Amino acid sequence: MNKLRLLLSLLVFFLPFGAQAALTIEIVGGAAQQIPIAVVPFAQQGAIAGQQDTIANVISADLRRSGMFRVLETRGVASQPHELNEVNYSDWSAIQAQALTIGTIENLPGNRLKVSFRLLDVYKQNQLVGMEYNITPAQLRMTAHKIADVIYQKLTGEQGVFATRISYVSKANGRYSLQVADSDGFNPQTVVSSVEPIISPVWSPDGTRLAYVSFEKKKPIVYVQSLVSGQRTVLANFKGNNSAPSWSPDGKRLALVLTYAANSQIYSINADGTGLQQLTRTTAIDTEPTWSPDGRYIYFTSDRGGSPQIYRMSTSGGDASRVTFEGGYIVSPRISPMASHWLISVVMKASSV
Repeated sequence: MNKLRLLLSLLVFFLPFGAQAALTIEIVGGAAQQIPIAVVPFAQQGAIAGQQDTIANVISADLRRSGMFRVLETRGVASQPHELNEVNYSDWSAIQAQALTIGTIENLPGNRLKVSFRLLDVYKQNQLVGMEYNITPAQLRMTAHKIADVIYQKLTGEQGVFATRISYVSKANGRYSLQVADSDGFNPQTVVSSVEPIISPVWSPDGTRLAYVSFEKKKPIVYVQSLVSGQRTVLANFKGNNSAPSWSPDGKRLALVLTYAANSQIYSINADGTGLQQLTRTTAIDTEPTWSPDGRYIYFTSDRGGSPQIYRMSTSGGDASRVTFEGGYIVSPRISPMASHWLISVVMKASSV
């Protein structure tokens, strides 16, 4: 049988006390569990044409993209309510909607808008939540994302992430650009641009800074850039390579990989570039550090056992314990911020099937 190279993203259930856990793949969800919801285009009261469609479309796209909702077609429904007293619940029961979103956009003095929305329970025929936002026209899409977050949290019990942002690196016309955009890819803004590669952007926990690696000086250097002030500072420009930054949960320190002394080893450093501390001291390649949500541990990739595997150590360094045991090539640990237990996602390369 031919050898295949597979790239799998696995979920590793990790017990808090470091007990060895099995690697499993769990597939959940499906159309049967989706919540049927109707999002009526918002009423337009003197606002710029098209705004009522924009906000409803963004909300619908966010909910649909989550996989948790089945957004229903509303154009065939006779009533198109925008206020609570206009709702005919039987119309929405007829298309099997469990939830209904209605709202209005109104002009305010000073070139501002008032966006109002209500989330309704069709079965119980009552209001679940209602909110108003006083915004500028430029904030319309972000407000729609925030409304989608409110809906998501109210109906699923989990916090939505539609109003967050994403960072990524693009290349066009021979230039690399580190960009920040809304979670759906709209409103991209360039943070920094260079003819040399830019890699590994990571967000600070408060979302106000980005750490990344730039080769603009013909070697990898780690920078930190404020998205509020635009200030850019050098975090690590030591002898050799500087790479793989990872923020601590409190945003005060970062872990990173340096070849400062010899081979790739893991260090930690204050967010202002002071207080460098070496955490691993091996002849192996130690790389890809990531912090545990409680800030007590750093997980990383190392080939100290002969092949790349995931290890865990204290944030102050010292002895490391191996976490993964299945597979001969496991890299890139990432830990979800779950309160009851942690999920570690890794990349595993399978040599044969």
